[in-house]
Amino acid sequence: MNVIFGAVVIISVAVLIIKNPENVLSAMLSGGEKALTLSLKLVFIYAVWMGIFELLENTGLSKKIAKLLRPANRLLFGELPEKANDFISLNVSANILGISGATTPMGIKAIAELDKHKKTDYAVTMFFVINATSVQIIPSSVLALRSQMNSANPSDIILPTILATLLSTIIGILLVKIFVKKK
Repeated sequence: MNVIFGAVVIISVAVLIIKNPENVLSAMLSGGEKALTLSLKLVFIYAVWMGIFELLENTGLSKKIAKLLRPANRLLFGELPEKANDFISLNVSANILGISGATTPMGIKAIAELDKHKKTDYAVTMFFVINATSVQIIPSSVLALRSQMNSANPSDIILPTILATLLSTIIGILLVKIFVKKK
């Protein structure tokens, strides 16, 4: 993948040098500046959400969320160890809020917890599919990107996101239920 990315960068810079050599440096600096600005905004958004999840964990609210989601988790994943249920609940909650990048640590902890137990292949597969279909109601990362790029109406992505995520998640869940055997 790095080879492909490197080739694309080298080819595009070479084409820019041939077609418009006076704009090469300014285009590279401008792109770098935009990338840095966007990265900082996303870091701040993730920092806020990670702080919120840390507060949820420290105050015990994450346990209450996990308890609330236990029936849905049992239906989707089967019987789960308590710690795995907690991490899966936080992961899915964060994905629903559209901060999928901030859910990675919880997802890793959930998988690590599931790996400690036998006969959790079905739960791991279902967890992977649900994360891959990106269950989102509020696509906060996309909203931040659209705001950064001065979109006329950044929030017009919400309804299509909800429809797409519902459809992809339902299809993913059905396919796992059909093709993967619970043990």
